[in-house]
Amino acid sequence: MSKKIHKLCLIRGYTEAYYQLSEDEKKSLWDRVSQAIEKAGAKMATPYYSCRWSTDKYHTFFIMEYPDVESAMLDTAGVEEAGLFRYLISETIFGVEQSSEEATS
Repeated sequence: MSKKIHKLCLIRGYTEAYYQLSEDEKKSLWDRVSQAIEKAGAKMATPYYSCRWSTDKYHTFFIMEYPDVESAMLDTAGVEEAGLFRYLISETIFGVEQSSEEATS
């Protein structure tokens, strides 16, 4: 039985290349990213959270949910193909849900 995969996305900010894009180019980028996420079967598990006030390392964070590891891999490949990693500075952590007993043993 496959478990749902969750990805914590920690957003540091954008590269200088992102700020050089026109508004139309930014819209096109985010459209391609959205299509890749949808194609992978991913969904947002949480809203976006602003955290700059509590850390100087991250601007925003959110959690994505995937039905299986293959979907998570497809999402990463899709957003890479869309060019996201040229413009976004981020860190991600993947995990699966654990029971209380699993987490404390």
